[in-house]
Amino acid sequence: MDVWIRLNSTTAGKDKLIRLMQYLSRFLCHNLESKKNLRDHVARLKILESSFSTFRKFLRLDKSIIILHGALRTLHLPDRILRVTLTLSRIYQTFFLLVDHIIWIGRIGLYDIDKEKWSKYSNKFWLGYIILNLFRDIYEILRIIQRQVRCQNPVPCLYKNVPFIRTVCDYVPVTKPVFQFAEEHKDVFWDSLKNICDIWIPLTSLGHTKLSPGMVGLLGSVSSFAGLVAVLDPLAKLAPT
Repeated sequence: MDVWIRLNSTTAGKDKLIRLMQYLSRFLCHNLESKKNLRDHVARLKILESSFSTFRKFLRLDKSIIILHGALRTLHLPDRILRVTLTLSRIYQTFFLLVDHIIWIGRIGLYDIDKEKWSKYSNKFWLGYIILNLFRDIYEILRIIQRQVRCQNPVPCLYKNVPFIRTVCDYVPVTKPVFQFAEEHKDVFWDSLKNICDIWIPLTSLGHTKLSPGMVGLLGSVSSFAGLVAVLDPLAKLAPT
């Protein structure tokens, strides 16, 4: 009950929870489509997925202004890489949300729009936002590796006289299991997992990859779960954001 209250007490928590149900609906819908005796259930799941999507767009109506205002704060970050990636990602996210508002207006019938065209714009901005977030995740992982290298002996290398190999050897720490990394660096792990799963969704919508709706639903569900973890556990939230 405490978890449910915490999720529903914030807009971010509600959005992540509804997003999980939205992509689970898509995943189930795709897997049940081939069964003729479940066509009514598939139709209901499609309506449910569309309703979840529209409701999420409604929840985000004022978020574009908040995100754009946040870009003014990231402009003053001392770390140059974080300053550039976070500021640009917020700008991309702002445009993504603005287009999302237009799509919502078209869905509820307030104004007639070319939904396919605006959905394409939305996915392009979303893709740019995710790519910048992945660059930030890679940067955070490299910083973790650097810190580990300072505390450990570098991996022995027989070809340290070769400049490129020497550089690689200097930055490869002693290998650790993924679960241990996830425990020690929850914020980077969950944020990376979320972005790695998310990037395939706009890529598929734009036609760059050909994933099935079921796989898109599965990836969206995993990324939504990762987002929920970050909402519930402050240590799993990557900062600054």
